[in-house]
Order: sequence, then C-alpha cells, then structure tokens
Amino acid sequence: MGNDYIEASRVFHEITKHSYTSVRSSPHFLDWDIKPMPYKIYPGAASVALPRDLNLSATPTLSALSSYVPAGFSAPIETAALTRILFCAGGLTRHKQVGGEEYHFRAAASAGALYPIEIYVAAGAVEGLESGLYHFSPGDLRMTGLRRGDWRGSLADAAAKRSSILDARAVIALSAIYWRSEWKYRARAYRYCYWDAGTMLANLLAAAAAEEISADVITAFEDPALEALLGIDGEREGMVALVALGRSDGPSAPSPEIKPLTLETIPLSSREVAYPDVDRMHRESRLVTADEVARVAAAKLDSAPSSSSTGELRFETIASEDSTGLGETIIRRGSSRAFAQDAIGAEELATIMAASSEHPQADFPPLTDTYLIVNATDAMEPGAYYYNRQARAFEMLKAGNFRGEAGYLCLEQPLGMDCSALVVYMADLERTLRALGNRGYGDAHLEAGILGGRAYLAAYALGRGATGLTFYDDDTSKFFEPHAAGKSPLLMVALGIPRSRTKS
Repeated sequence: MGNDYIEASRVFHEITKHSYTSVRSSPHFLDWDIKPMPYKIYPGAASVALPRDLNLSATPTLSALSSYVPAGFSAPIETAALTRILFCAGGLTRHKQVGGEEYHFRAAASAGALYPIEIYVAAGAVEGLESGLYHFSPGDLRMTGLRRGDWRGSLADAAAKRSSILDARAVIALSAIYWRSEWKYRARAYRYCYWDAGTMLANLLAAAAAEEISADVITAFEDPALEALLGIDGEREGMVALVALGRSDGPSAPSPEIKPLTLETIPLSSREVAYPDVDRMHRESRLVTADEVARVAAAKLDSAPSSSSTGELRFETIASEDSTGLGETIIRRGSSRAFAQDAIGAEELATIMAASSEHPQADFPPLTDTYLIVNATDAMEPGAYYYNRQARAFEMLKAGNFRGEAGYLCLEQPLGMDCSALVVYMADLERTLRALGNRGYGDAHLEAGILGGRAYLAAYALGRGATGLTFYDDDTSKFFEPHAAGKSPLLMVALGIPRSRTKS
C-alpha cells in the first residue's frame, strides 16, 4: 500500500511493544547455532587497504559535538580523513570474550553488540582514492570495490536531486541487515536497527566536524534506485540513510549506467528465521517514486501542543576544552554494565544534555522530545523532568525518588535504578506519521539514536558512563503523563558513574 498507509506503522508499533506480560510470556530463546556473522564479506571482490596510522582527532569531544560546518565549505577530503570518519562510525575497536563468545566491539553502540548496519561509500572527489562505489569492511580496515566511476549523480537523482549529494566529495550510505538484530530481538529489531544507525551517525557527524567537513543526513530517497546501485535486495537488507560529506569545487561527472551487481557474499548464518512483520514494515515505508520523495522531503510537522510544565532550571556547562579528545573518547567508549548509586554534578548532566541535543543537518525536522528521571545529581531535586532542547533547560514534572520506577521501566534492569539519570527519548508518532508517512517512523527512531549516541560520547568525554536500554512502552508513556500524553518512548540512555570506576 505504500508510505501513506500509516496504519502499517501503528500496527507494527503496537505489536512490537514490551509489557510486563509480553516479556514473561515470550517463548523466544537464542539459537546460538545460527547466530549471524557480524561482517558482510565479498570473497571474490578486490579491496583497497585504508591507512592504519589513524591519528584520530584530539579535538575536544564537546567541541566536535557542538561544531557546525556550513554545507558550502569545500575543504578537500583526503583518504586518511575519510578513513578516520569511517573508523569513528563503525570501526573495530577491541575484541572481548564474554561467556565463551567472542565479541568484536565497534566504535558506536549497538543493541546486543549485533551491528546490523552496513556502510557503503561513493567516492567522487577524495584525494588518493579512485572514484567508485565501495563497501567498508571494519574487520580489516579495507574497502571492497563494488563499482568504478562517479555515482554521486545517481545518488542525487534518487534523493530528489538534493544538491548536497550532487556537490559532495563523498557520500556514505547506511543499510540495515535485519537478520543480525532479528536473531535476538525478533520483530522489534526493526526499531533497534534505526537506533544503531543513529549512534553510528552521532560518531560520524562528530568525526566529520572534527575534520572540518560538512555532513548532511538524508533519509528521503527512492529505495529501489539505491538498492540497485548497492546491489542489496531491499528485503533482507534495506536502506536507512545517506550522508553527503563536504563540497567539491566542480560538478560531479555523469554517473555510468547502473548494471546489476553479481558479487557474491558469504551467508551470515546456516539458516535464517523470517519475521514477516519486519518485512511488511520496511516494505510499507519504502519510497518508490520521485514524487513520493519530494513530498516527504518537503513535509512540515503540525504545530506541537504547548508545554504544560512550569519553571525552568538552567546550569552552567563545562568548557569544551575540559573534555577528552574525540578519538580517545571513541576508543574508550563502551556500555556501562553497572552504575554506582552516586550523584553526578548538575553541570555535568546539563553539559551532556546540551551537547547531545542539537538537531543534525538533515532533510527531516526535529521529531523527538527528551524526558528524564533524575535519580542523583548534586543540585537537582530527584524527580521526573522534561528537557527543553531549544531553551537548554530542565522543567520539573514531578518530584520524588523514582529509582524503583526507573529500574522497572527499563525491563526491571538495575541499570535504570542505579544510574544518576535516565534519559528517555519520546515522540508523538501520530504527528510524525501524518507529516512523513511510514518513513517518519524510522526517522524518529534514527533521530533518537543520534541524540542518544551523542549523549554516550558526551558522558564518556567527561569520564562518566552510559548505556542504552529498552523499556516497557506503555508504562513509560504513562509515567510521564500528562506532559507526555500521546507520545511513545523510542530509546532510553542511562547516565552515571560506572561502579568499577567511581570518580570523586
């Protein structure tokens, strides 16, 4: 039925909700014999080795998160700079044995460390790199060559001729291989894929800013055209987003004719389990024609209802130069497994929220709102808050010790109870769907992932910890009512002091 049939998103969201009952009645178990391989490998394709002397940016993380590089800025992009951006988005940072399983941890947070997002690069004006379409391989820091030639024109044509793509020096394409996340999370994995893409974009955008390279996020495009270009099937692997990097001095060359890709890839598992709800959701959110893309790209949101809370709290923020360098932060970043029930400074929380809340340069409008349960800060009363992203202010909704509620809402995990603050990204999905159709469902989760990924970086840059969490959907909405009436939670991020690394 297509993007305008928004009942598809309503139904999908409802059937993938967690509740106290649904979590306990689920018969699902993890079949370790078919756990998906975390890498997409083209065994018969030639590849290009990327520079291994990364020399990651020492730009203070808070500066990189708050920097804005104008779209018209035309600094050159060298292969080394592109490599740093790719590594910061999805590079392999360390190996670790957990419960007898070897995990390959990457630069950005991923639900369950399953890494369903693939990175492709269309290089058009990158110094030291032949123009072509590539697939980024994080395991060995190489790029597999898929097509020769300049493909920026084809990408721009698929995105309503968006000038930032046509003029870019390189365009990054993100796709999701749903099975990687479905293996553990079943149909709800569709949401998690957009979270993961968002956390990768948070890192990517910060790395691009540190290189003084503009970055424009695009989610309105003709899916069939990009699927054909990348050689993906649009079912097991679907498009998520494009990022136009930099601006070239001259026009891009006409793109060659798109011919079918015949490169084989290694199967991820000996057997895959089908989840028709994910297939249906992705199919109904695809944009197929140029008219559909133009309508979504030009869509405006209805006016949001006015806030019902009163009073605002503002705090001084920590100077950017007092945060660790971006490269160091990304290498150190993980997901905290336990928090001490200790307070962080109100200025620390204010800094994390301010640094993570700027809407990226993108073709979709701001879609999410930010709520918090503050358990322990040195200058804020415990309670539930709304964070006004524009005013950079906290608005108290209700006072009280809600550690128990915070722990319950995030599927009864101690992380929510023990953290200093639990950040909850929410959206009025009806308002979003009316404006953007089913495409807006992914966009809202993507934006939540970007904001949550930035909160991760800001927290680690200040020596604190963070972890992403899932939740009981309706119970979370009810907790923040009446202010959050009509809104749905999209992602939770717990912030605090890791128990093993208490900081005085």
